[in-house]
Amino acid sequence: MSIRNRILVFAILVTLVPSLGLGWLYFSQAEKAVRESARQELATTAAHVERELQLWLKERFYEIRVFSSSYLLTGALETLHREEGSRGALANIHDYLSLIRDQYGIYTAFQLFDEGGEPILQDPADGHSWQLPANWRQQLGRQKGFTGEFSRKGENNIRLLLGVPITSREGLLQGLLAASVESSALATLFTSPVVEKGKPVSTLLLVNRQGRVLFESGPPGLSRETLPQADELFRGASELMEYPSGQRGRVLAMLKPVQGHPWGIVVEMDRKALFANLESVRNSAILLVLGMVALIGFFAWLLARGILNPLRELTQAAQRVAEGDFDVSVQVRRSDELGFATVVFNDMVMQLRQSRERLELLTTTDSLTGLLNRKGITEGFSTFLVRYRRHQRPFSVIMLDIDHFKAINDRHGHLAGDLVLKEVSRVLLEEMREVDLVGRYGGEEFLMLLDETRAETALVVAERIRNALAAAAVSHEGVLIRVTASFGVAEISSGSESMDEMMERADKAMYLAKQQGRNRTVLADRPRSGAEIGG
Repeated sequence: MSIRNRILVFAILVTLVPSLGLGWLYFSQAEKAVRESARQELATTAAHVERELQLWLKERFYEIRVFSSSYLLTGALETLHREEGSRGALANIHDYLSLIRDQYGIYTAFQLFDEGGEPILQDPADGHSWQLPANWRQQLGRQKGFTGEFSRKGENNIRLLLGVPITSREGLLQGLLAASVESSALATLFTSPVVEKGKPVSTLLLVNRQGRVLFESGPPGLSRETLPQADELFRGASELMEYPSGQRGRVLAMLKPVQGHPWGIVVEMDRKALFANLESVRNSAILLVLGMVALIGFFAWLLARGILNPLRELTQAAQRVAEGDFDVSVQVRRSDELGFATVVFNDMVMQLRQSRERLELLTTTDSLTGLLNRKGITEGFSTFLVRYRRHQRPFSVIMLDIDHFKAINDRHGHLAGDLVLKEVSRVLLEEMREVDLVGRYGGEEFLMLLDETRAETALVVAERIRNALAAAAVSHEGVLIRVTASFGVAEISSGSESMDEMMERADKAMYLAKQQGRNRTVLADRPRSGAEIGG
């Protein structure tokens, strides 16, 4: 980090650390207090609504039991069981249930079932036919009544099925009376005065354990069919949770299970409204701290600029050189010590650039032929392999060895041998493309790397080079020396093949060309797979 940045950071930290530390401590404690207050408020509201719902259900069950205990109903059922005057008995039951429905507006329909749960009649006759819950017998054993599933068709058409047993004087089960209760009664219950005291409670929901919303007191048009967080709310009953609630934004919520029923009361509180005052104070504090930081940072910047700005260009140039970029030159604008340091820096960079170029040339170039040396061609081979494994771009190699090179040296001298090596290099350079690489692999051996070239094409290239060499001649001390070479061609076989393995195949092909009489080209066999070897 530069000195200028250290000055800036120090000035900013002196301002930020105390401000942020105290601010974080204050707002974290304030947020805990607000959340605890919200938790208590949600718990109180949920408990109140759960009690009211239990009382409401108790009253409805009591009324339906009174309806079911009427002699008009029990007597008619006895008549039905005797199958004497059944038509008249059914008419009497219809009249009785219609009378109750007219007197009690809360009940929209009644349905009578026999002791086995099979429907006998319903009132009104053209109304919706209800299905008994699968566990109605278990419910009767626990609470002398049963509740069916909610029926919801739109936001304003929600009904609940409640039922009680009809027993004879001897206590035997004669049938079941089920009543459909409309949603207006629940709407009154879910908008009780406790929920309307100006507190930021946004929504009350009644949900089942499958996450289906049975009733919701939220704004019209925003009702939900399901509550995805219901399962987690049931598992963490009476614990405060926070989650996104669609267009309502994020909410704090708590669930209170309804005892004896597979439902839960969910109370949601608008988080934005809950933390509005706290966030307003926080935002004001942040603006104040940012203003102080900006002011102090500005004065620190002015101070650092006056001291350190002249060193910036030199520092950036030195960083580029450290990263390997030697094409750097800093303009000399001063005649003082900093200007002298800039001149020395530019001269040093120039010498480094020249030294690197000479070193790279020496380490990768064969001094006699001007081709890549063994190190250079090996590095190129590695690059071709990486490219093949990444992009599946095939390539081929041509390995050639000058025929009778030792005899040329022995007969005509090493100077003639050097001329032969240079002539071979010239022919190779003429035949290669810009994307190919060629190098002297060692002694009289040369290696060509042909990019994006299949073995068949590489074989054609090798033959062309072989013919060009055979047609060429080297003149030494008035003697024409004919040059031929033996070629081995190999194509990369798979991404798992290494450089050594591929070179070994090309080398074997080249020596096979030697054994077959020299001055010829042999294509290497592709390596056999494990399945072929096993076969």
